[in-house]
Amino acid sequence: MAGSRFSVQVEGLNRLKKTLRQLKDKDLSKSVREANKTAAEIVKPDAQRGVPQRTRTPKDSKKYRPGKLTRSVKVVASANSAAIKAGTASRAPYAGAIHFGFPKRGISPNRFLYRAMARNSDKVSDTYEREITAVLRNKLES
Repeated sequence: MAGSRFSVQVEGLNRLKKTLRQLKDKDLSKSVREANKTAAEIVKPDAQRGVPQRTRTPKDSKKYRPGKLTRSVKVVASANSAAIKAGTASRAPYAGAIHFGFPKRGISPNRFLYRAMARNSDKVSDTYEREITAVLRNKLES
């Protein structure tokens, strides 16, 4: 699974991150984190729609509740990056098997996160550029 991340490269981002660290401005870092989160939030609804759906059958356990994987899709953002994640160790530990497949168990890959990012990459880029520009403009004007 190493190296299987889908990402958007932004020119000058490393220099911006270095400058943020040097400035040690908490408000600016928080604003950049919010910009990262706003851009990533665009992908979340599409990723949730892409999760394979299954309904409860009479043979299922009474504990089985469909939709756990859909509800586990979330955005994690920092001043350096943002990511869309699915599954948790306690609630949906099978997310990796669903997304990347598990041939020994007969589970074929369903790369719903990658497809969602690919469909929305232009919107994410535009939103990120707009948000970062606004953050920097506000910082320079104040």
